[in-house]
Amino acid sequence: MPENTTPTNTPLAEINLGPSKFEQFLDNNQKTLAVLFALAVVASAVYIVIRGVEKSREHSAGVALSKAATSAALQDVISNHAKTNAAASAKLLLADMQAGEGKMDAAIKTLQVFIATNTEHAARPTASAKLAANLMGEGKAAEASAIFQDLVSDPKARYIAPYALICLGDIAKVGGDPAKAESYFNQVKTEFAESSFASIATERLATVKTKPPVEVDPPAQAPEPQKASPEQKSAEPAATQPATNKKPESTPAKSEKKDNKEKN
Repeated sequence: MPENTTPTNTPLAEINLGPSKFEQFLDNNQKTLAVLFALAVVASAVYIVIRGVEKSREHSAGVALSKAATSAALQDVISNHAKTNAAASAKLLLADMQAGEGKMDAAIKTLQVFIATNTEHAARPTASAKLAANLMGEGKAAEASAIFQDLVSDPKARYIAPYALICLGDIAKVGGDPAKAESYFNQVKTEFAESSFASIATERLATVKTKPPVEVDPPAQAPEPQKASPEQKSAEPAATQPATNKKPESTPAKSEKKDNKEKN
């Protein structure tokens, strides 16, 4: 039986001429998308406004900081421009000014506030080093040592670590532990050989085992002779002139004989 070779009219594939799924999604969610788009526009506008306000605040704070030349002016920058970079910088400048004026307790407190409220500030390690140095100068070696140790172990404070090690060595030497002081100075030379502090460490090592000179009180000065007042000078008797050796006057013999005859 011969095979039927008549072509059939069956289509190879159906072509859907209706709306696509994406178009259906747009039709079904047009209102929602419009609201979301509006919200995105509002959010962008708010962000731009906030950024503009922040830039304006930072600019105003920077202008105020540039004009601040006294402790009171720096305090105004801190109070009136809080949470700005200029206010943070004003705290550091204020601490330096307070220390220069001899107000060490106030300087220490200012640095402590800065460190506590600016945990991510780039100058925080520098502020910590200044705080430790001030405490060291006030004789609070234990508190200073703890801060210097934190700086040495902090990767973000690597640039100030050699200074911290030098200070730790000085504290150890004053505390009577020259071996510990020597280890700190050697660490500076080993880990920070290219730093300018390496030469300082070499100088410290040369004298780390020498004892400081014993202080001796200077001898008491002899009291100065009291000068006579004009009244005392006038009351003093005049100095007598030295007697001169005079030869006794001799009486002529003739005059004596004449006198005797007159008596007789």
